[in-house]
Amino acid sequence: MQRFKNMLINLSLKDDEASVLKWTGEVSRLAQSQRITALHAWNPVDLPNGLKSRYPWLLEPGEENLSQRMSDMVSENLDVPESAAVDQVVKQGSALGEVLALAESGETDLVVCGRSAEDIYISEKLARKAPCSVLSVPPDSPANFKKVLIASDFSTFSDQALDVAIAFAHSAGTGLTILHAFTIPWGEAKATTARPEIISEFRQLHEARLRQIVGRLDTKGVEIDYEVVEASAPLAAVKATVEKGGHGLVVIGCRGRHAIYATLLGSTAEAILHGSPVPVLAVKSKGTAREVLAALREN
Repeated sequence: MQRFKNMLINLSLKDDEASVLKWTGEVSRLAQSQRITALHAWNPVDLPNGLKSRYPWLLEPGEENLSQRMSDMVSENLDVPESAAVDQVVKQGSALGEVLALAESGETDLVVCGRSAEDIYISEKLARKAPCSVLSVPPDSPANFKKVLIASDFSTFSDQALDVAIAFAHSAGTGLTILHAFTIPWGEAKATTARPEIISEFRQLHEARLRQIVGRLDTKGVEIDYEVVEASAPLAAVKATVEKGGHGLVVIGCRGRHAIYATLLGSTAEAILHGSPVPVLAVKSKGTAREVLAALREN
């Protein structure tokens, strides 16, 4: 897997971010990454002078203390190939702005961020605006995933995500499940054919199409399962499949410059990023939306 040579980690330096660093290490091992940059952005608290002496604990720690905190977290939780260089950056500014600026100015292939309740805003914005793929990791997510789940809707975006999912599964020596969720058209109510028969026929047609797509790819010997379900709530389908199959990673395609649109889920991609019980990799072509990044930062 040669896609993620340069990785950028957004760290808020909270205790529950150990899984973010562990996942970064696992991906860097699979991809044989060359450079990993850990970034913490902070804004000092502006307190009136009279309150600074009374409530000193409300002040942000100085940059030196933050650098030491980052160094301790990275050394304890980030295990990368010996050939990979690790940079640690502490900058004053907003987390979103600094991550996007660094991703846009360098050769970043993948941004990794946490997805705790406090970080969900950053996770969502990065998936929308970053000029590269984004891996969103919820707290306490084990990095030794046993199976990969890819959501597909037959678009070029999901085809790109499928290629990445195959590479992940091959490098990790795991299996891959391709999930496609469909709905029955509203005119089904007028049909003379029984609903279960209609669903069965739809399922067969969609699975045949998935197999046709996969047949054109180099699957690298990865064992592939097909999960084709009728579902009006795609997030529920993803959760059910993850729970049933023990998947440790969900991969979705992302259109990039138009908010967050996972190819399977359309406008519900945000629900996947918020609600998936396991890490979500939103796949984009490197450089996606780079030309509109400055405008996007203001949204």
